[in-house]
Amino acid sequence: MNKLKSLSLLIYLLFIFSIQAQFPDDHSPYQSIPVPAVPALPSYGESVIDNSVPNPIEITRITEVYNYVDENGDPQVWYPTHEYSKTQVWNADQTLYKIRSWKVYDATTYQEVQDIGALSLYPAYWSNVNPDLIWSFKENGDIKKYFVSTNTTQVVGNITNASGNSYEYVKLGPGEGNIDKNDHYVALVGKDGLDMDVIIYDLQNLQTVFIKKFVGCWQNGGSSFPHYVDWVSVSQSGDYVVIMWDHNTTSQANPYSENGQSHYGVEVYNTQDMQYLRRLIHYGNHGDLGYAVDGEEVLVQFYGTQQNGLYMYKLNGNGVTTIIQNPDFGVDGHVSCRNLNRPGWAYITNADAAQSGLMLAVKLDNTGTVEYFGHHFSSNTSYEQSPMAVSSPNGDKICFKSDFGTGPNTNPSVVYSFFANLDPASSVKDETATTIRLYPNPVKDFVHIQSTENIKNLSIFTLTGQEIKNFNTINSKNTTIDVQAFPSGVYLLKLKTENRIVSKKLSIY
Repeated sequence: MNKLKSLSLLIYLLFIFSIQAQFPDDHSPYQSIPVPAVPALPSYGESVIDNSVPNPIEITRITEVYNYVDENGDPQVWYPTHEYSKTQVWNADQTLYKIRSWKVYDATTYQEVQDIGALSLYPAYWSNVNPDLIWSFKENGDIKKYFVSTNTTQVVGNITNASGNSYEYVKLGPGEGNIDKNDHYVALVGKDGLDMDVIIYDLQNLQTVFIKKFVGCWQNGGSSFPHYVDWVSVSQSGDYVVIMWDHNTTSQANPYSENGQSHYGVEVYNTQDMQYLRRLIHYGNHGDLGYAVDGEEVLVQFYGTQQNGLYMYKLNGNGVTTIIQNPDFGVDGHVSCRNLNRPGWAYITNADAAQSGLMLAVKLDNTGTVEYFGHHFSSNTSYEQSPMAVSSPNGDKICFKSDFGTGPNTNPSVVYSFFANLDPASSVKDETATTIRLYPNPVKDFVHIQSTENIKNLSIFTLTGQEIKNFNTINSKNTTIDVQAFPSGVYLLKLKTENRIVSKKLSIY
């Protein structure tokens, strides 16, 4: 990353902390906190408080058991939950959340907004910039756009190989890949016989940028996973492609070989031409791609120079940092860096109760600083019951899975998804005293703003922190601004009222 990009990210990092999101303020080195007595399982939409951590955490249940009748007329039971720690649950402005590729819900009322189960969107990924957009990457190579507000779907592209023929399967990840933070690049893998193609696709121009073939890499891996690869993903900036090679089929002693190049561990490539740059570590584990406090992109994962710890590896090759060294940080946990609006942190699940059962935000520097987002209270006796906490875009909330101690495993596994965030009742920051409403949002021409206090000043910023418009003579609780001159995208409105400063996201299309 060049100096200009680093400076831009640091400005953004400082600016984003002015958003009204609230975080636990403990900010101390990690200490294990034993799991307290498990509270009663809350009902759908109801909350319990975890008081065992330094700042009380509110835990709200957001899913319910789903009873249905299958094609044979037999009654069935399903416990729908979010997918994984690296698959974003919330949309870009955190007003909506989705459960898999099944349903979209209002993030405040927990009420269903759209049923998308019959639209063939799996696998579905939220846009990182447009809160109304869901991307879908189909096995047949189709790329779809789904718009929540209009409940409409468009096929906007199709992935083919270098000869223009269809792949047997096309996968994002598979399973653990993501779009970059600007919705520009995505790395897909295609099954071409026994070969695996890594396909770099430009989502803005809807065209393939580059195809890199790994001969014989898919081998007998089947439809879902290549034989030699765990996952492939672009980094958050889109500058790098990272491949985590499957440590069950490759190692330093037994690598996958391609044109004389040995592949194993975690490797970094250049996005534009898939040129190999470097190997970060010889052994890949549960991890995610994010930004360190200094603005450099990193892989954060369990396992490093020693097993019981959390480590970050700089994608540009500038070294490895031991973030936390503690037996609680074993291999049975998950990492999420989906907090795109709060760079410099990673969100960690210590899955087993014996390893504290905590959910944490961990600062990506060498201080070992953490924020406690409470315990997950899951028995973790099956894969479905693994908590797999994923952070919200702003990093102020976590979504996780739990059976609230009702294990051992059953068939089907009893499990629900929950939101965890700082308990509003214990927060010293009273953001609810001022209510700001923007509508419509997303907007095309005029946005109306209502406030419970007089608005003294209003500024519009880009997501990189650049002020592009200022309105300093409003002095009213209601105003309307013209945004027709602004390019499509997501912006931040910073409003100064009589008593406070409040920031809101605004999407312009």
